[in-house]
Parts: sequence; C-alpha cells; structure tokens
Amino acid sequence: MNIFLRIFLALCILSATSANIFAQKKSKKMIKANQLFEAEQYSKAAELYKKVYQKTKNRAIKSEIIFKQAECYRLSGNINRAESYYKRAIKAKYPDVNVYLLYADMLRMNKEYEEAKIQYQQFITLNPSDTRGEKGLRSCEYATNWLDNPTRYKVEIMPLVNSRFGDFSPSFGNEDYTELFFTSSRTGGLSSKVDERTGESFTDIYSTKINKKGKWSVPMLTAEPINTSSNEGSVFLNKRGTNMYFTKCNVEKKKAEGCSIFISTRKGKIWGEPKKIQIKIDSLGTTGHPALNDDETVLIFSSDIAGGYGGKDLWMVTKEQKGKWSLPKNLGPAVNTSGDEMFPFLHNDESLYFASNGHIGMGGLDIFKSILDENGTYSNIINLKSPVNSSGDDFGMIIESNGERGYLTSDRDGGKGGDDIYQFELPPLVFSLKGVVTDSKTGAILTNSKVKLSGSDGKAYETVTDNTGSYTFKLKPLTSYELLVSNNGYLNKKLTETTVGIEFNKVFVLDAILDPVKKEIILPRIEYDFAKSELRDKSKIDLDILAAALNDNLNVIVELKSHTDFVGDNRSNLVLSQKRANACVKYLLSLGIDKGQLKAVGAGETEPFVIEEDNGRFKIGDVLTKSYINKIKFRKNKKKAHQYNRRTSFKVLSEDYVSEDNIKK
Repeated sequence: MNIFLRIFLALCILSATSANIFAQKKSKKMIKANQLFEAEQYSKAAELYKKVYQKTKNRAIKSEIIFKQAECYRLSGNINRAESYYKRAIKAKYPDVNVYLLYADMLRMNKEYEEAKIQYQQFITLNPSDTRGEKGLRSCEYATNWLDNPTRYKVEIMPLVNSRFGDFSPSFGNEDYTELFFTSSRTGGLSSKVDERTGESFTDIYSTKINKKGKWSVPMLTAEPINTSSNEGSVFLNKRGTNMYFTKCNVEKKKAEGCSIFISTRKGKIWGEPKKIQIKIDSLGTTGHPALNDDETVLIFSSDIAGGYGGKDLWMVTKEQKGKWSLPKNLGPAVNTSGDEMFPFLHNDESLYFASNGHIGMGGLDIFKSILDENGTYSNIINLKSPVNSSGDDFGMIIESNGERGYLTSDRDGGKGGDDIYQFELPPLVFSLKGVVTDSKTGAILTNSKVKLSGSDGKAYETVTDNTGSYTFKLKPLTSYELLVSNNGYLNKKLTETTVGIEFNKVFVLDAILDPVKKEIILPRIEYDFAKSELRDKSKIDLDILAAALNDNLNVIVELKSHTDFVGDNRSNLVLSQKRANACVKYLLSLGIDKGQLKAVGAGETEPFVIEEDNGRFKIGDVLTKSYINKIKFRKNKKKAHQYNRRTSFKVLSEDYVSEDNIKK
C-alpha cells in the first residue's frame, strides 16, 4: 500500500480502531503508543506496543495491543504481518467481531481464498446484518474463477521506471503517449526527510520519456515549484502537457493537514506556481486524485466530504462561467460504496476507470470500468479481473485512446518493491474458420467445392476446398457470417457463425455435408410407429434440415418417398406409405417451403431397405426382404429390420424449378 493510500484513506473500517475499548487504566507507554497510532506513525507505534505487551500481564490489554499492532501493519502496508497479528488477536479473544473481517481481508490479499472464506463465514455468523462479510465471501469465489480464467490482457512490469520504493499513479504527459509523469517515494527527491508514517521519503512527481531506442528513459525529478517538502502525487496532465493537476498533502510539524488538488501551468519548460482548485467542500473534507476530460471542463476526484456513501467517494464538478467550478455531485451508488473509490481516469470515449475496495474484488483495491448509460449516469460497473487485478492493491489505470494499451499500478508479487508501475496491452483477437466438405451419401471428401463467406460488415471472401476437402478463413471480431458451400452435382449448403460476444481467441469449425442431386438420400431420423403415419418429434429434425437445404436451393424439386414394412397386404401398405409421404410434405409446407418444390410418393413395401454400413446383425448389402427378415432369430433384430423398412427418403427430380411468384415478377 503506497503512501498516498495511507495518507488519503480515512481510518473508517472500524469505529473502535482509535478508541480505547477497555476501561482499564493505561500505562504511559500505552498512551504514548496510542498517540503515535493516532498520528499515523504506525512503525513507531508498533514498536512501542511491543514493549508495552512485554510489560503487561492483563489479558484484555494484551489482546488490545495485538489488535493495534495488526492495525499498524495493515495501515502501513505490511499485509503478511497484519494477517499474522489478526490471527493472534482472535486467539487472544479480542472482543470486536470486526477482527474476523479484517483477518479475512488480509487472507484474501495474500490469495489464501479458502481460509478467507472460513473467516468471512465466521464474521457473517457473528454479524449477519453487515453486508461486508457476504461481499467478501463472494469476492473469494469470483477471484478464484478469475485466476483460473484470466482475460487476454498482458501485464508486464517496467523495470527501468520502477525503484525499490513506491512508484505509482502514472499519467500521460502528451498526446502521443511518449512521456509519463508518476509519483515516487524513492530517495533523491526534493526533501531529504523521511515520512514517519511510512519510513520512506516524502513523495515527489517524476517524469520519463521514450528515447530514440524506443525505451523509457531514467526518470527525472520534476523541479520546483511542483515538488515541495510535502507529499505530491496522483497527477493528471492535459493532452498538450501544459496543465498539470495533482494532489498535495501538506504536513506541518509531523501533523497531516489533509489533501487538496492543485493546478500548475507550464510556459516553455517552466512550471508556474501551483494554485489550489477551488472546489466548494466542507472544511473537514479532503480531496485528491484528479481526472479530467479532454477539454478540461469536467473534473472527477476522490473525497470524503459529507453526503457520500462511506469512506472515499468519487465526485464530479463541471467548469462554469468565469472558470469557477460547480458544486460537487456524487457519482452515485452504482460507483460508490461504503468502502473507498479512488484514482479515477476518464477515457476519451467517456468511460470511467477507477479503483475500489468496496465492490466485489480479488483483494485490496481492484480496478473497475464503468460506461455512461443513456441517462448520462455511470451505472454498469465491470471488474477488469485477472491479470489486470491481483490479490493486492491495483489502481491508477490509464489507457491510450484506442483502448488497447496503457499503464497501471500494483503491489502484486514479482515487483521491485512496494508499488510498481506496469504496462499492459490487450492483444487483438484472433479468429479463424475451418471445415471439411463431404458427400452425405458416401462420406467421401469433396475437393474443388466453392466456399463463399459473407460477413455482416459487408465484406465477402471466396475459396475452394483443397485435396483434403478442407477450407480456411480468417474472421473478424464482432462480426456475423454466412457460409455458402456448393459443388456440381450437389445441393448447396448454407451455414452461419458469429464472433459477436466471443472474448477469447478461437478456431471455429463448420464441416459441410452436401447432398448429391442424383442419389436418393435416406432421412435417418424419420421413423414411424407400426401402421402409423404421424411424424415423431425427432423425425422433424431431418425435415428441418431438408427445409433449410430447399431454402438454399430454390431451383430444385424433390421427391419425398415413404415406405412400409411387409406386415399387412400390399394395398393397405401402399395407402399407408402415401399418408407418410404426405405427412412429410405437409410439415415442410408449414415451414414455408414452396409446394411446387415437393412431390410425395408412397412406395408401400415394394422397395426393401438395403443396409449401407455394417451394424451388428446386419451387413453392408443385405436386402431386408420378407424372406430375409423371417430368417432372423432374435425378436429385437426383427423389430429393427422392420423399422429400417419404415422410412422416408428424398431425391432431386429437377434443378430448373421457377416459382409462380418469380414468374409473375
């Protein structure tokens, strides 16, 4: 956790954090330790609490001291030690149930999600009305899934820019993205003093540029009057790089005096004296983390002023006449929570990026995105998931205009020390379509088949299948496609595919099975009950497919021929088979097929089925005549043979049909 988080965040998680919970008389050292804690000098307070702990024998005071030490470590960013001390506080029977919530939060920040869920559940049991427990529990479940299924973002640390100290909150310095400004607590800044709250130097603003080799240069300290002996940071520059907005947190006589937003204007290479942005807030409020739109008429910032939802909220002001700013407007409950919302960034498409520890997240601060709805409100909140977010603090995201590259801050594992600046990139989606074209009757591959791909973007592409019957195309994101496959002597086949809604690289496979024009095609799912002509539900599946083929081939006339088994006399079977063929035609007509394309024929029992592939008792070439079936011993095989004979097939009679509607035209 960086210095600006420690300074800027109010200690609002526990109402009892800075109060003496126990009524026992405190020793002078205990009182002094509490004073150091109140002054946010957590490192010194933790050491003094340790000495007090060794001297006291009172168990209640011991448990309080352990908890206060845990708080010192949490608020100074030492998550590992904080986790250990919260665990000890629970073992020491510290009485405030919030200790379970804080312990769970630390476990979550250390990616110990299963143990964190146990502690969140314990907090829910003890304090069921507090929604933070349920939110933490859900966060663990989401985080586990996001780690297992990361997004396409590629996130890499910037080794030359970062130091072993805190480096955070980058900002573009110009409109071609070749300069970055950021905040750092590294040594060598304007002040040689150490901030006792962090043990590091006071933060200053630095800059780096891309050199002739395309690499980021060694960071340079921004001169006075931008940097002072106070903490400066969380900077924003306009596109021309002439106006710098930044947060300054003054410290006088080791006492924090709050944070405000300042602006400095550059003339040539010289920055002018910073002026405080006059935002109308109550005297107790603190403001920081400025983000502006392109014409600098909208300013979004983070503040704890009255009227929010708890912790730090995001607020907006707009520039009015004579350069004055409007009254602050809270961005509302969709964005803001009872936790903290900070480090906003306004993209040029008006989408808002910000950090929050109050929404469902992976741990600590997570980065979120929100898009304006039709009412001009930021309502839909999206967690950017892993790898943009981690179990630690992730914040300060900025994005180039094309939305595919930018920078963020994180204290995740693998950094150089403290917070580090990372570069991220969203690689383009890669989609391709492939398939094999085959004969539906024989299964043979069909070479030189014509394959035409038409996209919803108005583009069309053509190819032919190779000697393996295969074809390939490259597809575009957010596009729907229609594939038309044709070959001489076969019915055309039309297929569809879409990349809309697909967020990961994918190879789509569409195999096309073409029906030969001159051969009879058996519709395998069209079966009939004994002595019945009604279509079974699964029979309609094949007829739906045939209907699609007829819609793709409006010039053909097909014959639908139905058959029966040999049970019963020839005359009745002939009538039954005609009814079956008529039932198929009736169904196709209900789907909108032109009646002129259809001819129904009943063949009765006159054309026994011929087995086309080995199938247990039946071998290729077997003709299921009456004499053949009577020789079958097992009843189930006889039943299957009769079902084979009760079938419907189709074949193309003509390829020059013209509908009456087209004739009239």
